[in-house]
Amino acid sequence: MIRGAAIELSRTHPHAVCLALHPGTVKTAFTQKYLGRHPAVEPAAAAENLLRVIDSLGAAESGSFHDWAGDVIPW
Repeated sequence: MIRGAAIELSRTHPHAVCLALHPGTVKTAFTQKYLGRHPAVEPAAAAENLLRVIDSLGAAESGSFHDWAGDVIPW
């Protein structure tokens, strides 16, 4: 869906970037039982990480999937 949306979006907005992002494990009630087994970050830090990744990518990466550190996650 992301890849298809990126293709369609680029037809009218060539500089737009459509991404899938994985925030990692974020310390929330939802992840409570996983804490300790996986490194986790506070929600504000997770948001900052994702914004940093978004700011570092351009139209050439549209349609891709990245983790919180900016590394590509293969489809």
